[in-house]
Amino acid sequence: MTDLVEELRAALAGASVPELRRRTERLWRQRQDRAGELFDALVALWSRSPSDGEREIRMGIAMLLGAVAVKERAALEVMTTACADDPDWRVQEALAKGLDRHCALRGWQESVPLLESWLTHAHPHVRRAAAEGPRVWTGRPYFADHPDQALRLLGLVRADASSYVRKSAANALSDISKKHPDLVLATLSGWTRTDPAGAWTIKNACRHLSKSHPDETARVLAELRE
Repeated sequence: MTDLVEELRAALAGASVPELRRRTERLWRQRQDRAGELFDALVALWSRSPSDGEREIRMGIAMLLGAVAVKERAALEVMTTACADDPDWRVQEALAKGLDRHCALRGWQESVPLLESWLTHAHPHVRRAAAEGPRVWTGRPYFADHPDQALRLLGLVRADASSYVRKSAANALSDISKKHPDLVLATLSGWTRTDPAGAWTIKNACRHLSKSHPDETARVLAELRE
């Protein structure tokens, strides 16, 4: 396994984000028939990569674990513990990309229960990865045909205790509103009547709507003040 660990280190060290994506995809294609061995090597490499250095290696591991988790479910636990605890925000971006890769390989409809689990997880970095990773949500298979399900899932974190999570949720909702303005307006209006605790997210989700549908958006925002 030592040889594989060093191969992974050499492949990931110093790579840019686009290159990391290409390299991790290639590594998965080459090693998917030996997913267990790859998982063990990634865990070993993570333990040898200090949090104050080798950022690109940890980013690559977080991305690649998403693919590995399709065959080795234990990889999801590493993602929600070791990766989520990493202090570098760029590793958290990679964690979101890793979840996106996992869902794409597994199937977006089949991944709905996993997304629900991550969106209700105790760790804010896990919840944020689940809100951020699928963006643009309605550009993904299944959610493209079921935008209401994307809104339902994002609604789980609209009143999140972490502003970091709420920001991702609001940005994702704003994305969706570009293609589905009426549905998003109706959803936000429903939220204002049932859960005013999500007011910050609702306001920030309206950035595009306030330009494309100013009157309807004004009515939704007025409901927040009633």
